Amino acid sequence: MWMNLVKTGGYIMFLNELANQANQANQIRHARARAARRTKVRSLVIGAGIGTTIGIAVGILFAPRSGKETRQIIAERTGETVKELEENAAAAKARISAVVTEKGARLREAGQKVIKTAKESLEKANEDKKKESQE
Repeated sequence: MWMNLVKTGGYIMFLNELANQANQANQIRHARARAARRTKVRSLVIGAGIGTTIGIAVGILFAPRSGKETRQIIAERTGETVKELEENAAAAKARISAVVTEKGARLREAGQKVIKTAKESLEKANEDKKKESQE
């Protein structure tokens, strides 16, 4: 009987060790996959940056206008873009402000209702205690 118990314990220890090794192999596999994904993303970002830089340089070099005209157009478009961004930011701020004001009013109303209900409950409880004490 003791021999069977010892054998069973040995088998359990062996299976536990196999499970631990499989888990470690899984962790190593996942770490390698994550590292490969990071490398791919890094390469993609670097490639996109280099491609964008080359595209801008080629576009400027082969532009049909002179450098002065091109710089003026870029400055005008940048100014327009900044104005549009400012307008969009102001509009978003107004929308957010309106939503916050509306939500604040709703919360205030709900809070007042809760306070009113709580006061009524306390008053009723006080009246019930008074009636009990008078009886």
